[in-house]
Parts: sequence; structure tokens; C-alpha cells
Amino acid sequence: MTEAREHDDDAALSWGDADDTTHVDAAHNPIAVKERDTRDPDAPETSGALIGFGVFGGLYLLYTVAWLLTASTTYLMTTDAVLSGFVTLLRFLAIVAPALWFAVVIWVARTRSTRTRLLWMLLGAVALFPWPFLMTRSFG
Repeated sequence: MTEAREHDDDAALSWGDADDTTHVDAAHNPIAVKERDTRDPDAPETSGALIGFGVFGGLYLLYTVAWLLTASTTYLMTTDAVLSGFVTLLRFLAIVAPALWFAVVIWVARTRSTRTRLLWMLLGAVALFPWPFLMTRSFG
């Protein structure tokens, strides 16, 4: 048989006595928030950052070559000069986009943290993936 114990239900809702030395009150103990400092652009890069930028630089170089091969083998037969001009412009932009993305992230985000710059590089690697190159080649 179990014995019934009397419980003080109001004690469960108490956070302790304010005179208790272990009592913590958030109003009197504010949380210290660390301010983010900007990265010094003249500071040398860490080894991990250099490896990451090198990997993304090589990947973007491969993307540029893939877009170049895709744009040079895709033809549009039209007599419309405006459409032909736009197609030529878009082919050029597709070819230079990976190298341009890499340069812009390195230059514009030089005061940002390494993690932020590498995340921008990853976003560019996903956004600029040369799907036409992959879909128009037969690897067999």
C-alpha cells in the first residue's frame, strides 16, 4: 500500500525566496551580449579559409569552362537581330557569371566573416550550376 503524502501545490509554482543566496533574478542579472566586430580586411586569412576559397575558385573555374562549352555548342537560328543580340549577351553573361560571382564575393564581402563569405560561395555554387552542360552530354 502506498501512503498519501501531503503536497504543497503552491510551492511548485515558487521560484525560491528572494533572500536566498542562490536565487537568480533576471532583472538584476542582465545577459551580456557580445557585439559582432567586423573583420579587418588587412588581416591574413586562416588556412581553412584559403583552402575553402581555393576549392570554390576551382569549382567556379570548372563552371566557367562548362558554361563556355555549352554556350559555344548551342545555336539559335533566327533572323531577328534583337533576339540574336539578346542571346549573344546572355551567353556571354552565362560564361562570365561564375568568375564574376567569385570576384564579387571576395571583394565586396572582405570585411565579413569567413563563414559568411564561404556561405555566399556555396550559394553561388548552387545557383550557377551548369545544368545545360550536364543534361546535354552523354557520358557512356
